[in-house]
Amino acid sequence: MRDLNTWRVHRDGTTGEVVLAVDFPMSGRSEAGFAEFATLLDSGPAVWETLPPPVGEGAPATGKEFVDLWLEEVRSSGLVVRGLLSFCAGAAYLGALADGIAQWQPEVPPIVMIDPEVPAAITLNSHFVRALEQFAVMYPQERAEAMREEARRLYTELGHDIDLLLPAVTGMFREVGMESFRHIDIDPRHGAGLLDAFDAFAMYVVGGSQLDATRGWDRGVALSSHTPTNGLNLVPEAHRAGAVGEEIRYDIAHAEMMSSAEIAAKVSELLAGAARA
Repeated sequence: MRDLNTWRVHRDGTTGEVVLAVDFPMSGRSEAGFAEFATLLDSGPAVWETLPPPVGEGAPATGKEFVDLWLEEVRSSGLVVRGLLSFCAGAAYLGALADGIAQWQPEVPPIVMIDPEVPAAITLNSHFVRALEQFAVMYPQERAEAMREEARRLYTELGHDIDLLLPAVTGMFREVGMESFRHIDIDPRHGAGLLDAFDAFAMYVVGGSQLDATRGWDRGVALSSHTPTNGLNLVPEAHRAGAVGEEIRYDIAHAEMMSSAEIAAKVSELLAGAARA
C-alpha cells in the first residue's frame, strides 16, 4: 500500500481505469475498510481511497476544498474513473466528485454506496464521545464522568449547528488529550498524531455536511446492512425508497460490510455492468 498526495493506492490496476473510494482511513478501528475491501473486488481497475487533507494553518478547511484537492490528482493521472464508491458518511462527497469528473470525462461514473449517511452533528458527536473514552478510562470514575458530562453539555448547547460544534469538540479533545499525556507521563509531542487525526476526521465529517450531501444518490445504488443505527436504516420507511436510485438490503451487520465477499461481489457486478452499458 502506498500513498499519493491525496489518495491511498490499494491497487494499481491494469486497465487504465480507477475506482475511487471515499472514506476516512482510520487506524485502529474494529471494522474493515477499503484496504481490505479492495482485495475482494474483481481485478482490473486501480482502487484509490481518499486521504484526509492535512490539518493546521493554511490547510484546506471546507468540503469543496477537499474535493478540489482530490480531483486535481485524479485528473492529472490520466486514468478513466470507472466508478465511485463510499462507506458511511463518505457518500456526502460523491455528488461533488462526480460533477468534477464530468468536467473532463464524458462517461459518468456509476455510484455505489455502502450504508450511505448524511453527516450531521450527531455523527460528529458520536465519534467524539467514542474517541474521548480512550482518555476517560485512564482516570478515576469522578474525573471520567466529568469529561463525559462536559461532552454532553457541548452537544446539548451546540448540536443544532455542526459548524459551531466542530471547534468545541476538537478543542476539548485536544485539551483532554494533552492533560492525559501528562497524566501517564508521555511527551505530548509523541501523542500529537492522535490529536491531529481526530481533527482531520472531524473536518472530514463537517466538510461533507457543507456539500449537497445527497447529490447523485438518485442515480446511485445503496447496499444496506441490517444494523438499525447505520445508513438508510435511519431513514423512515415512507421516505426510504426515494432516497437513492436503488437499494439492496443485506442480512449483514454494518461492521462486517467491508469484509464481506458477498458485498464485494455485488460491487464488482455493478461496476462491470456499468462498463458494458
